[in-house]
Amino acid sequence: MDLSGLKNAAPNRQLFKRGAALLFSLLIIVASYLAITKASKEASDVVTVLRVKPSEGIPAFVQLNDHLIEKYKLIRREYTEDMVLAEDLEEVKGKLTANFLRKNTVLYKDQLIEEKPQKNEWLYRVEDKNEVLTLPYNFLEVGGDILMPGDRVRIRVTYDVDSAGGTGNPNAVYSQSPNKVKKTEVLFDSIIVKDMLNANSHSIYEVYKEVQKLDENKKQEVMKSKEFLKNIQPRALLLEGTTEQINKFAKYKGLDGNSFLITILSRKDSDVIVDQLPTLEKEVESWIGSGE
Repeated sequence: MDLSGLKNAAPNRQLFKRGAALLFSLLIIVASYLAITKASKEASDVVTVLRVKPSEGIPAFVQLNDHLIEKYKLIRREYTEDMVLAEDLEEVKGKLTANFLRKNTVLYKDQLIEEKPQKNEWLYRVEDKNEVLTLPYNFLEVGGDILMPGDRVRIRVTYDVDSAGGTGNPNAVYSQSPNKVKKTEVLFDSIIVKDMLNANSHSIYEVYKEVQKLDENKKQEVMKSKEFLKNIQPRALLLEGTTEQINKFAKYKGLDGNSFLITILSRKDSDVIVDQLPTLEKEVESWIGSGE
């Protein structure tokens, strides 16, 4: 048998394998070089922005200065136009943070405000001829946690009158005294709940706003707490009314055996706080549901 052909084929096959391996290695080297060159080029193409310096972060409504912010080089492809550039440092100084900012957070333009928002800002928009009335009530009898600042309500008043005065109603129900009957009429046909007070007489609208300023992790931690749920349980309504409406309320408030019935009207034309803070409202509902 002639084996010379096999002997000649083996070296050729080995040569081909070595050539292919060498070519593959060269391709890897070239690809790696190009990748490193590109990465190096991108790394050198940077934009200098501003970011939060303190390890504890910066609370909301704090005035920025050199001790709170620092310059930070960011790769250009990670930069967006709403970030604050280092060249704008002097313009940023003196501005306030709109919400809590954690360490190393890059500053964005919408995180800065010129002045601190007014507390209970709706009070500054009350018309001169109007007044604000505080009306205590049992929140369980008026929709529980459904009723919110911005809702419209109708309020009826029930009070005692002398039966001799005549009510014009032959079906009137007598109280314990045969000389007294209960009479009910509409006190406010439609009036807006501007705010609500909790058991500590604190504004519930402000409670919602303060929680919204926290970073996401802290917000969820706070909203899981029993203290938060307690703070959003209303005990009184703040109503804006005309002088005539307030005088009418004062008249009936002084009558014997008075009581007030509060019903919630359609939200179709209302500006309710839960519509302004939809994410917060959903979170509140989920915590309340899990608590039950």
